[in-house]
Amino acid sequence: MSNPIRTYSELPRNVQNGLKNLEIELQFGCLGHYEHDTIKNIDQSSIQINFSGELLLYPILKYLRDLGYPVANSMISYLSRERNLYIYLGHDPLPSDLAIPIADVHDFPILQLKSRLTNQTEVIISANIIEEDNNSEKGQGSRRTKERKIGFIIDKVAKWRNLYNGAPNSNGEIVRHTLEEAALQVGISKKSLDDYLLQLRFGRKFGFNFEEHKNDKVGLLRAYVKKFKFIQSEIAKLQTGEVLSKEILEMLNQKGTPSCKSKKCCVPPSGMLKLPVQFVSSSVDFGFK
Repeated sequence: MSNPIRTYSELPRNVQNGLKNLEIELQFGCLGHYEHDTIKNIDQSSIQINFSGELLLYPILKYLRDLGYPVANSMISYLSRERNLYIYLGHDPLPSDLAIPIADVHDFPILQLKSRLTNQTEVIISANIIEEDNNSEKGQGSRRTKERKIGFIIDKVAKWRNLYNGAPNSNGEIVRHTLEEAALQVGISKKSLDDYLLQLRFGRKFGFNFEEHKNDKVGLLRAYVKKFKFIQSEIAKLQTGEVLSKEILEMLNQKGTPSCKSKKCCVPPSGMLKLPVQFVSSSVDFGFK
């Protein structure tokens, strides 16, 4: 093997320390329709270095795909610190040996990636999924759409992923399906399932109470995710010494969703929003007590 790979556990201690808290700042979508997310606590098995001292991107992109992010078949770029601009790397899946300089993430462990859809149809389909769910909230659309409650989509997404990961047949043999084949068996389009999986992951990240709201429509989850992604983005914009706006303070002091029975029902995990010091105490009650 001309260019062997070293996993995180095999790296020198100083390199491990530099990558220990690696985060991924991901932009995904298309021009004018990008969403942003920060992925923390990266699975260490996804951090691999070649013997040229470069960070391999293939395992990281696979990790993002497995999390449900729309990376597959998109145009991938990364932010080069040395050149201070995004470098286009190619279409996913990238070559397994494609790597970037370790200096772009070491000691300042943030990898900034951009995943750009190459087909506007993808965006239109995603928008239609959201519109479909919004219509179901208003009592419109097909009967099947109206039945898409949070508990329902949790069950369908779990079955979809189980079929993809492999399930035993009548002979006890593990049978795996492609995501498209699994979606056909579940009876929901892959595009819808991709979208639902992303909403479920964001909901879990922001502390959504799935058990309490399993009989509510998926639009409630969408609104909750949208709310806290907005709050997170506004907090991230604050400069040293700046304070939260009245709008954000009001949102933080509301119940997580209109259907929550108390402020303690749906709340972000402690430390998730990285509030300014002056708002960590009594001025904002997240129900952590």
